[in-house]
Amino acid sequence: MKNNNSIVAIDLGSSSVTVAAANKTADGRLNIIDLVSKPLEGMSAGEITNIEQVTTAIRQAVSELEEHTGLDVREAYTGISGREIKCADSSYFVYVSGEDHEICKEDVQKLHESMNSLQPPEGICILDRIPQKYVIDSREETMQPVGRFGQQLEATFNFILGSRSSLDRMCKAFSRLGIAQRRIFTNAQASAAATLTDDEKELGAAVIDIGADCTDICVWKDNIMRYAAVLPIGSGAINNDIRSIAIPERYIEKLKTTHGYATPACIPEELKPQSIKFRGKNSQENKVSFVNLAKIIEARMLDIVENVVEELKDSGYGDKLGAGLVLTGGGSMLKGTDALFRERTKYDVRIGSADVSLLSEQSSEAAADMRNVSVIGLLLLGMEDSGIVPTTETAQSEKPANRKDGNARSEEENKSRQTDNQERDNDENDTDEKERVANDTSDNDVPSGDDRKPHKEKQPKDKPKKGGFLGKIKGIFTDIFDVVDDDEIQ
Repeated sequence: MKNNNSIVAIDLGSSSVTVAAANKTADGRLNIIDLVSKPLEGMSAGEITNIEQVTTAIRQAVSELEEHTGLDVREAYTGISGREIKCADSSYFVYVSGEDHEICKEDVQKLHESMNSLQPPEGICILDRIPQKYVIDSREETMQPVGRFGQQLEATFNFILGSRSSLDRMCKAFSRLGIAQRRIFTNAQASAAATLTDDEKELGAAVIDIGADCTDICVWKDNIMRYAAVLPIGSGAINNDIRSIAIPERYIEKLKTTHGYATPACIPEELKPQSIKFRGKNSQENKVSFVNLAKIIEARMLDIVENVVEELKDSGYGDKLGAGLVLTGGGSMLKGTDALFRERTKYDVRIGSADVSLLSEQSSEAAADMRNVSVIGLLLLGMEDSGIVPTTETAQSEKPANRKDGNARSEEENKSRQTDNQERDNDENDTDEKERVANDTSDNDVPSGDDRKPHKEKQPKDKPKKGGFLGKIKGIFTDIFDVVDDDEIQ
């Protein structure tokens, strides 16, 4: 990208792709320059099922962000999810090299190199290696071994594993677009980076990011990430259950998010005897009671809760979460979700969006939307990984964008952009099969940015467009859903 003081993150969700650009403020906080979200098809449970649909959506979102910011996006931090995300621990030791047995950086580095040389089973890739503890002479446990004394240094690492085929598909999609993946994090890591406080990381907490097709789980304890996993179930399963009672597809999401409750106990008393009325295009009136709707939702939410509890037990930290659970993601926006989790798990539970203390004031509105948690987390991890310096330049716009439509550009600009992208695709498709993803080329087991195709230099853009574009999303379903006023509900 043209501005070395900026970073870009791309989050592939089950139903939308979100692209965000950010820089670093003088006081070290993240400043979101722009954020663009587009509908996405071709994804299922965190995995690409149709690469053409996915690349089209990414291209649209990236092109719009480039128009808004003047950036030329050539690399990005990306997130990965999917049911194959797992954790596995492994231990190894080295003998301390110094004559006086003082542990030095070279000893620790040798231990890390030994861990980096471990190869996963066929079909599995290593996404990250996180040291959990160091043990000196089989008795002294520490996270700061350098400077201590001993003859043997042992370490336990947590390996975050993923599906090789899923990673290859994602890398192939970004390669087609000429975008290098600067580093790949799990969405679970990103959600934790955005939502957990320092105290929660120390005391022990689990972030539960409930998406449409899957639920990402990340556990922290003693300021170390201890566990990550993905459940192949999300809030989208609730939609399927609602559909089973003969509710038309076009009403379901609005019905769930506006009038649904995670459990009947959370329904206000005055609503319990009432029903929600709606009508289709043939003007035929339909209705469903608040209580029946909540019962349908509760049954599926209980599945999610029970699977989360089992996963936390498997992590080995189920009884060590002093700070409890932090629920986030679009699925956690359902009314009463925190109460249901609190009742069934017996943990302290809070609903968490991105921590505003980590972000600039201009980014506060983007942080308030829990659907942005993953992409904000990727930006925070990217800011730490990239080492970008604070910028003193004026922000590209007064407030970061959370754009849901593509109307910012004229028809002529769109045609020009499509022509450029088609030329790029034609060139890249000729060599696509030659550019297979390299195995274990970095600590993250992902291809290096230097391996991507050359990107045609773009012409400098005009002044970036301004506008207060992070307003609340209103009226998305107005044209397809009509619920009568409360005084008409029976």
